[in-house]
Amino acid sequence: MSSNSVIEIRKVVGARLAEIHPEVYYEFADDKAQFPYLVFDLPNSFDDGTYENFVMDIDGWDAPKGGDTMPLELMMAAADAVIHRQIIRVPGMAFIMYRENRLSPPDDDKKIRRRKIIYQIRTFTGG
Repeated sequence: MSSNSVIEIRKVVGARLAEIHPEVYYEFADDKAQFPYLVFDLPNSFDDGTYENFVMDIDGWDAPKGGDTMPLELMMAAADAVIHRQIIRVPGMAFIMYRENRLSPPDDDKKIRRRKIIYQIRTFTGG
């Protein structure tokens, strides 16, 4: 994984998610995180010689009173709107983010609701 690509992707994605929600974390939420919140991660990448392709997960977490997941769904829709199909250019590289999958993973704690969107990020380096 190219650390320069990782740094640039983290900066851009973190800033975009922070535009739509104040609680955004990379890899793991802070122990003091308050619901709802977003966590994004870049768990792996591969380089085919033409571009480096990253997998990115964005997880939304909530513990809604009464089980209403509408605020969680709206937060995830807003996150998707600032990520999906976005073309980003930064000095020395560009990248395109595409939604690959949406999931509703169960949590061991029945009070917690989760949503996950998985993206592919294709990076291109050069002048």
